Amino acid sequence: MKKHIRGLIVLASLCGVTLPAWAQGNAAYPTKPIRLIVPSPAGGEPDTLARLVAQQMSADLRQPVIVENKAGAGGLIGIAALANSKPDGYTIGVSYQAALSLSPHLLVKKLFDPLKDIAGIGLISVSGNALMVPAKSPISSYAELVQRARANPGTMNFGSWGDGSAGHISGEIMKRHADISMQHVAYKGSSEALMGMLGGDLDATFGGWALASAQAKAGAVRILAVTSPERASMFPDAPTFRELGIPFGLNSWYGVVAPAGVPAPIIQRLQASVERAVGQESVAASLKSMGMQPQSSTAAELQQRIKNDYEVWGKEISAAGIKPR
Repeated sequence: MKKHIRGLIVLASLCGVTLPAWAQGNAAYPTKPIRLIVPSPAGGEPDTLARLVAQQMSADLRQPVIVENKAGAGGLIGIAALANSKPDGYTIGVSYQAALSLSPHLLVKKLFDPLKDIAGIGLISVSGNALMVPAKSPISSYAELVQRARANPGTMNFGSWGDGSAGHISGEIMKRHADISMQHVAYKGSSEALMGMLGGDLDATFGGWALASAQAKAGAVRILAVTSPERASMFPDAPTFRELGIPFGLNSWYGVVAPAGVPAPIIQRLQASVERAVGQESVAASLKSMGMQPQSSTAAELQQRIKNDYEVWGKEISAAGIKPR
């Protein structure tokens, strides 16, 4: 594409024709540093992942890709800033599934429309969430959890990293399809929920693959199920929700996105750079150590994933009776 546009510029100059500004600019892109918005504080998982990718993209694009942290409102502040940026390819962002496909459903006043204001560039990784109990719990399987909850309605509970979080909604989906009553307890984060469970305050909790895997290896927890479409390689014996008769299965993911309206040639250039970054052995190894599976995609595939996940979470949030605030 880049060579094609350069050829057009040369041909146009020979013929005395002036190409539109977008074509002239895209041929040389990028000509200055690129800002990469991360919708979370420095030092967290999204920030660590973004800096891994930014380093590789800087070398590939021969321009600095500078990480800028814009935290707040579960990632919505940073994504809103991205959505309102000039669509010229010099402001892009790293997003995770919840910020684009889940959290927007929880606000009455929308900060942006994820289906109209954001353009996908490329996927970085996929992961998922796991349902776990303490290793010392008498519950050894999902079936036993359901059996115990039915025998003791309303007396058991489960934790997550907040009201309206993926863990909370996954628990509500589980309750609805298993026809059980369990109280949800919201914590500030998944690590806090884990500590609450290990301290005896919870019967079960949801947590990301990285957290669940580390605790399972340490012998602290037992994994009962995963919410992803397929089993997780780090705990292959844990069934998926779908295998257990619960018609739900989504991966959590990270991807690079842009404000809507960025010219297609620039999106293609950025997508190729993201894909090369994810394909680096050092990046892949780091992602795996964080409990993620490296996975690239086309821009169109990421756009479709955002749309599909947005629709699924919207339906499940409504079914759970969770009201926007």
